[in-house]
Amino acid sequence: MTHRDIALLLAEAADGVEIGIAPTQTVIRRGRRRRARRWAVAAVTAVVIAGSTGALAVTGAVGGRDDGQVATGRVDLTSPQRTRLASGTDRGRDWWVSVDVWPAPRDEAEARIVWDALAEQEGTPKDAEKPSDLIGTVTYFVKRTYGVETTVVLENRIPLRAMAYTADIPTAAIPLAPDTAGPERLVIGQVLSSAQDIKCLWKDGTATEVRRTDKEESISADEGVLRGVQGSPVDMFVCLAPEDTAFKTTESQIFASATDASQVY
Repeated sequence: MTHRDIALLLAEAADGVEIGIAPTQTVIRRGRRRRARRWAVAAVTAVVIAGSTGALAVTGAVGGRDDGQVATGRVDLTSPQRTRLASGTDRGRDWWVSVDVWPAPRDEAEARIVWDALAEQEGTPKDAEKPSDLIGTVTYFVKRTYGVETTVVLENRIPLRAMAYTADIPTAAIPLAPDTAGPERLVIGQVLSSAQDIKCLWKDGTATEVRRTDKEESISADEGVLRGVQGSPVDMFVCLAPEDTAFKTTESQIFASATDASQVY
């Protein structure tokens, strides 16, 4: 066949293709299941502390970012995207919190690629029994590094598209230093991008304001940071309690359009 013949065939094929709505989201990253806690987005579990005076809602899809998946056609299925959420220094040791976000497979073939990569690098999600369970969902792992030790402290899997509503902010409080009994000073939470005026409330009656940032900034006991996460439809925040107290709860003002509590992710 000549180049002209091939061009004509390609043109005819293109005319017959119907272009649908592209997926508008991705999400989520890495960790080692053995020591990880799991966020329950719609319910509080034994390892999750959740509390809020606000409400959380979204219609059609969770969040509002696609982070290049639509523009480029597809992200790398064999590795996560990583975002450093916050960093600081404690008693002469550097610490930081990061999140690894694995993309959501669209079909069985992609699900097998993601499943195999997860099994090799991080371990497959606890609530997934087979590769097809990953279709349409993103998996992420939150890591805490303190000095030279890195520990996976949280993991979760959420759908790309869902009607969601919850009155609680999924939040976990853990010790800043690994392998200690407490106090639970390090607070990590997730909210929609519509969240405003987040506060971390401490047991001594004080509170820390959480501010939005695009930088990998250090934080201290009197401030917290909220930022978007690469590959994630939800934002995450980190705040640190003063040394003589611990986490109590969170509160936030959150604005969203629809609230259908019958559908939960």
